[in-house]
This record gives sequence, structure tokens and C-alpha cells, in this order.
Amino acid sequence: MRSFKFKSLTMRIWTTFTAVILIIICSISFLYLFAFRNITESNRIKDLKVAHDILLKSEDFTQPNRFDELENLKGSNNFIVNIKDDSVTNIMDIGKMIVNNPIPNNDLPRDKNPIANNDGPRPAGNNENGVKEWMASFIKGDMAGSEFKEVYNNNKFTFIISSIEKNGEGSYLISSMPNIKDDSLLYTAIIIAIVFIAIGFITAKVVANYIAKPLKELEEHTVRISHKDWKEPISIKSQDEIGRLAESMNRMQIELKRIDEEEKLFLQSISHDLKTPVMVIMSHAEAIVDGVYIGSVEDTAEIIKDEAISLEKKIKQLLYLNTLDYVLENNNENSDVNLHEVISHIIGRFEVVNSRIEWELDMDKLIVKGNADKVQVSIENILENGLRYAESKISVKLKFQGSFAVLDIYNDGPSIPSESIDHIFENLYKDKTGNFGIGLAITKKIIDFHKGEIKAVNRDKGVSFIIKYPIESRNDQH
Repeated sequence: MRSFKFKSLTMRIWTTFTAVILIIICSISFLYLFAFRNITESNRIKDLKVAHDILLKSEDFTQPNRFDELENLKGSNNFIVNIKDDSVTNIMDIGKMIVNNPIPNNDLPRDKNPIANNDGPRPAGNNENGVKEWMASFIKGDMAGSEFKEVYNNNKFTFIISSIEKNGEGSYLISSMPNIKDDSLLYTAIIIAIVFIAIGFITAKVVANYIAKPLKELEEHTVRISHKDWKEPISIKSQDEIGRLAESMNRMQIELKRIDEEEKLFLQSISHDLKTPVMVIMSHAEAIVDGVYIGSVEDTAEIIKDEAISLEKKIKQLLYLNTLDYVLENNNENSDVNLHEVISHIIGRFEVVNSRIEWELDMDKLIVKGNADKVQVSIENILENGLRYAESKISVKLKFQGSFAVLDIYNDGPSIPSESIDHIFENLYKDKTGNFGIGLAITKKIIDFHKGEIKAVNRDKGVSFIIKYPIESRNDQH
């Protein structure tokens, strides 16, 4: 069966209220049926016994009593049954002393003594006399407060029979009481439930409106955020969960605004980086077509080739950066990466690029866990950056410190401006000179993914890039 789902907050709250009220009412009904009613019945029987004992002790059955006016004895009756020769001679109500017609022996339906038979006769007569005569049929010899709970004409009665001495006849005092089912408490509970359900609907409407108002404001604010409307933060002053949600959304708005601004700068930087080599290529190509190039055709073609290579590299880096997060998250091919071998391989390739650079190497053989290709890219970008800015020297140190493999790549080039040193690893960040690009951002993403660290430090002369890759255990190194 499919569950009911209400889109309206009012209906959800009202349904909750109604369910709670119904559970309470069902609990009260259960308590009434199985506990309260039994307790009430027990108390009524105890009171009936007390009234019966009082009459026995008084021995004066002519005085009227008012037991039936008591709450627990409503409908009760006390009467005396006189028996002679195993026959009921008369029945007298206490305090009334009205003698009912005796039951003749020839009216008895059985040969056995009907008075000693629990299934005794059901004499004719008015209903009240019939009930009394039926109770008298349970008399058996000498009785002292014998209690009975029997059903007569679909009505349940509780009665007590005790022997008494009266006029030399066998007399018995019978105190009886019908089992009255008082369902007033149950009906009251049901009426209260109906009233509370009605009140619950009104309350649910008020509560829902109170809760929904700030939620509607949050909804409208979310729509504005989806349209990149950063003008005003949402203003909800409550300190509850909705207020904290509003604060979280304001923080989200600030972060989204920052990301949006970075994306705009990112696109501006990309357009500039891509537009410049395209413009150079087009201008030199037009010069060849028009025959107004400077120098030889070969020199102009070489310029076009270099710019095309630079453009291709930027595009590849851009695509690489754009897909890096997905590749890192979905590539679980971690393996042992020998940093000494990786760095030596990269330096071997870079040494032929600029023979004027002096390389100083001091590297231990350290192994880290990670994606070998990505780790190589992260180190290659830093070494390439150092090679671009170094004047005459690059120093590479690889040491074990604490639980990290620490790689210090130093070049004796110009220092990084203090206002830029904390931003050079951001996407396509460029200082006033137009330096730094995608490579450093790629490096930081890779190192962060591998739970490592990277920072740039200005030295007295030159700059050091310090990379830390975590090592699981020193004992694993070979």
C-alpha cells in the first residue's frame, strides 16, 4: 500500500496532532476497558459487602436504608427470603417490608429441591420479583456471606447471601447489585478527542503558517541565489534551526559569490592567455600571405610554430585542470612511487633545456603511496616553473621528516611579491606582471588529494617550493 504524502505543511502537522490524540484516546479506552472498569467493579462489590455486613449487625430490617443513593451502590437492593420446609414462603424488601407472593411447591419444575440447584426455577411474575426469586434459588443451607456473580436475562448481577434468624424460620439476607456499565468516561474521552482534533487543525494551521513564513523567505532567497543575485543576505533573526539554516545559506551565498567572481576572473584569464597566441599566429600568418613579414619565411613560420605549441600546452593544461578532480576521485590505482627515481627522470629531461643552469641534488630514496602519473605531474610543474625563473641554480633536496617525505625545490630567480605568495596556487592566479598560471593550481590539487602540503617561501635570494608527501612507515623504505 502506498503511503499518503501531504505536500501541505498544515496537513502534515494536523495529521501528526491527530495521530497523537488518537493514540491518547485509544490508550485511555484500553485503560478504561481493562483496568478502570475492573477497579470500579471491585470497589462496588466491596461497598456492597460493607452494606451487607452493616445490615447483618443491625438485626433491624424494618428501618429504611439509603445505600442505593451512594455512587457505588446505585441500583442495589437488600431483601430477606424466608424459607420453610425447603420452600420460599415470602420475600421482603428491607425498609419496606413488602411481602411478595410466595412460590407454591407445585410451581417448581423439578423433583429436586430447586433452592439447592444453581439452575433453579425461573418463576413467573414481574421482572423485579423474578430476579429476587432467581437469586433465592442459589440458597443452600447455612450461608455466611456467599458471593455470586451470575447472569439473568442477559443481565449480570452480583449478590451476597447470608443466613439470619427470623421468626423461627430459615431466613436469608440477600444484598444484590446489577453490574452497570458506565461508559460515560469513554464517551467523554471520545468527545474531548473530537474537540481536540478540531482545535488541532486550527493550531496546525497557525503553527504551519508560523513555520512556513521563514521557510518561504528561504525559498525565495534560494531562487535569487540560483539566478546569481548576490545583493542582499537573508534576514531571519530567530536562533532556532531555521535561523541557523538562514545563517548557513548566507555563508553559502558568500562562498558562491566568491566562486562566481573567481570563475569570471578565470574566464578572463583564459581568454587573455588563449587570445594572445592566437593573435600572434594570425598576424604572422597574414604577414606571410601579404609578403610583408620580417626576416625569412622560415623565421616567421618558426614563430607561428612556437606560439601554436604554447597554445596547445595551455589548452591541455586547462582541460587537465578541469577534469582533475573527477580523475583523482575515481582513480584508485595507488601504488608505490619512488620519488628519487621520479625526480631524477624529470631532471634528466630538463637538463638539456637550459645547459646554463647548475643542478644541486641531495635526495634520499623515499617511497610514497599514490597515483604515479599525478605525483610526477605535481613535481614536474614545480621544476618547470623553477627552470623558467632560475638565473643560474636549482637545488633539489629530498629528505624524511617526521611522517613526511619533504621535497625542497629552490631556484635563485626573483622573489615572489608578498601580496601574491599566498595566492599563486589558485586557479589561473596572476600577479601584476602576468606571471603564474594553471600549473601551480594543478600541483596543489594533486598534493591536497594525496593529503600532502605545499607552500612557497622567499629566501634571501630566490624562492623555495616545499612539498610534503605523507609516508606510512619509515620501515617500508628501501
